[in-house]
Amino acid sequence: MYVSKLTSARFKELAGKIDTVIIPVGSLEAHGMHCPLGTDNIIPERLCSDLESKIGGDVLIAPPLNYGYTPSLMKFPGTITIPAETILSMYAEIACSFVRWGAKYIVYMNGHGGNIAALTLASDRVAAAGGTALAISWWATYAADIVKICDAQGHAGEDETSAILAIDASLVDNSKRSIHMKKAFCMPLAGPDQIEKRYPGAMSGDSTKATKEKGEAMYAMMLEKNLEYIRRLRNGDHTDPIV
Repeated sequence: MYVSKLTSARFKELAGKIDTVIIPVGSLEAHGMHCPLGTDNIIPERLCSDLESKIGGDVLIAPPLNYGYTPSLMKFPGTITIPAETILSMYAEIACSFVRWGAKYIVYMNGHGGNIAALTLASDRVAAAGGTALAISWWATYAADIVKICDAQGHAGEDETSAILAIDASLVDNSKRSIHMKKAFCMPLAGPDQIEKRYPGAMSGDSTKATKEKGEAMYAMMLEKNLEYIRRLRNGDHTDPIV
């Protein structure tokens, strides 16, 4: 259920009965010259919509937080960034407010790499408040499965462009798709010339290989994975064997 569509009275009835709150987080930033600025918001919202269709009566979906930490891409038009301290406070305080209203589990559905550090710290604050937090960054969390569908990953590359095509192909400007098959040799890595090297044109990967079908295959896979991860979160099945 979407929290923003509930009345206060209905929320009070559900508080403590529905133990899991999903918080979509993203960014407004350049994604090549071919994908929409809201790519990092559009994808998490789709992931939440898919969950709503399957277990909507059993989870609460919070309103999306559509701005993130992305100073590295500020040279590209349309990119908006907010301070890391601000998003850390937002992510933590919003989640902890839900914990105070009876939530036991918080799932951050993240679409932006620059948010990961803040989400890690926010999750620690949720734990200190008595909740259990999980941050799913779809391209990273499910990387091993994504590269079974796409040849490679990238920022506005094959996988991310495919994900947008599967939602609304009209959002992608096919005339501006491009290729840049280089990435940082180690992460984190930051410096005054890093964007020119890693993201010329605000992208990496091969967006020319993206298709709607690949995007649909990724969403089908990620829905099953998200359902599994939420189940494991609730069951306390939080560890895997070290191999």
